[in-house]
Amino acid sequence: MNDPTRRRLRTGLYVVLGVVALPVLLIVGLVVWYAVDRATGEDFPVVPPAEMARRATDRSQEMYDAAGIGRPLPAVRSGERAEADNRISGSVCHPRGIEGVDDTPEPRSYHLYHEWRLDAVDEAEGAAALRRLHAHLKTTGWTVTDYETVGDNRELRARKGDDDRLSFTWRSHWQTLEGFTGMPCAYDPAGGQGEQAVEDLEPPTLR
Repeated sequence: MNDPTRRRLRTGLYVVLGVVALPVLLIVGLVVWYAVDRATGEDFPVVPPAEMARRATDRSQEMYDAAGIGRPLPAVRSGERAEADNRISGSVCHPRGIEGVDDTPEPRSYHLYHEWRLDAVDEAEGAAALRRLHAHLKTTGWTVTDYETVGDNRELRARKGDDDRLSFTWRSHWQTLEGFTGMPCAYDPAGGQGEQAVEDLEPPTLR
């Protein structure tokens, strides 16, 4: 066998080995990446749920003031879409990055949000409230992501950073104005997780 033939065979062998080895190396790399990511943990802050609830309801009160409705809204949980509502709820948080693909909740983590709904808000009142909220958001460092009419409803959404969220909706059918304040994920120092971490919390009356 002459030298050129040997070189061609050797080159072909290297190509075959590369084709076979590359997927294996990729799989090994992903496994190592996942293991390191999983072992590192998340950078969620450690915040007692009661403190996170205070921050959320303070923010909601700021927005309630900006809306200019001026009607007291006490803590209440209603299952009826046309009735007033003012509650704190929560859900689990999931890891960021590659480890989040398996949909396993991050232990001891929670995501708190404050929801409120005013009943008997007609279209003129609702549209005016959203205009005032939109102006307030633009002057207080929020990024407005949506401000539009969807069907018969009017919607306003805003973000600050990656995790702080606000949304407001006037619903034509129910004649209601809804607000949502979403807070960043955090660890509960008492070990609660998701809804369990916030289940005993009640919001103050919005005024």
